[in-house]
Amino acid sequence: MTYTYPPRRSPARIAVIVISVVVLVIGVCLAIGGGVLLLIFGSGGSLKSGEHDVTTPTAAIVTDTAQITDTGRVTRALGEPSVTVHATGGNASGLFIAIGPAADVDRYLTGVAIEQARNFDLDPFALDAVRRDGTALAAPPATQPFWVASGATDVTWQITDGDYRAVVMNADGTPGVNSRLGVDLNLPGLFGYALGFFIGGLVLVVAAIVALVMGRPRSRAPQPTTPTPPLY
Repeated sequence: MTYTYPPRRSPARIAVIVISVVVLVIGVCLAIGGGVLLLIFGSGGSLKSGEHDVTTPTAAIVTDTAQITDTGRVTRALGEPSVTVHATGGNASGLFIAIGPAADVDRYLTGVAIEQARNFDLDPFALDAVRRDGTALAAPPATQPFWVASGATDVTWQITDGDYRAVVMNADGTPGVNSRLGVDLNLPGLFGYALGFFIGGLVLVVAAIVALVMGRPRSRAPQPTTPTPPLY
């Protein structure tokens, strides 16, 4: 008597396993990506730098030129993006925080000693600056007409296409800026996408695991077969 064993995996079952593994990998990536976005941006869709001391003996702290394009596409996908700058400190006249077209800011601060930020990161906060010497005195910044957003402690700017710089100065324009700054990047529609990625990824992971479990070959006892008697 001999024993025969049924085939363990059919081509269809192998295909199910391969597809399930692919779906599992995609689900894990989506869940991790969505979870990271939720962790960083939170339910409000804001990436916050926290508050940090930023000082200079010059008249202004000026960011490098931000060249912004395609905000319309971002707005359609994630809502209107904005930047909020929080600041405290300054001299007796108070602080002045503003964002303006880069060319106008450059003209305004021509010949004025400034601290120009070359690299700026939100999380973790990092600000690398290069000092530019000058002897000219800056006029009080609030007298300038070109600012697109300005204030004394909190400034929120709806981001639009163009080339822009942000400045932090004493309200009277005098040198010696001592401030504590925080910056928020706001993407109001990001929370919905991040939550969708996270939940969708988990659903795919669960579905893939179920498919893999259901697709496992079931062990079967070998079936005896009776050999055909020889013909005489």
